[in-house]
Amino acid sequence: MKPVIAVLLLLAAPAAAQEAPVAPVVQQPVEPNIVTPILGRQVLDQTGKAGGRIVDVLVDEYGQTRAAVIDVGGFMGLGQRRIATAWRSLRFNPANGEITLLIPADQIGAVPEYKPGTAPVVLASPPP
Repeated sequence: MKPVIAVLLLLAAPAAAQEAPVAPVVQQPVEPNIVTPILGRQVLDQTGKAGGRIVDVLVDEYGQTRAAVIDVGGFMGLGQRRIATAWRSLRFNPANGEITLLIPADQIGAVPEYKPGTAPVVLASPPP
């Protein structure tokens, strides 16, 4: 019986050893003038005044950008709070690099503060 067991093991070994080939990693260089970091960037309000800074970006389970977390208000770090705003509420101006939040200041003050680990209340501008 031992020879039969050895033959069965030899027949099963090639099938287990065959694995799908791994695709090689492809490098894709990106031009520096096409992309820019977003964290820490200043956000302007609708009047063109400084409205806060982007401190985080929220994505869904598919990796799609859903919201930006922005530090708003305060002076020299005092009185600042974080809000979450829908990504579509931001406008990016490629000509000058400005980011504008399309939500009035009075509505920004009314939204609850964003706290990590809780379900965020996301402020959204009306659709265009």
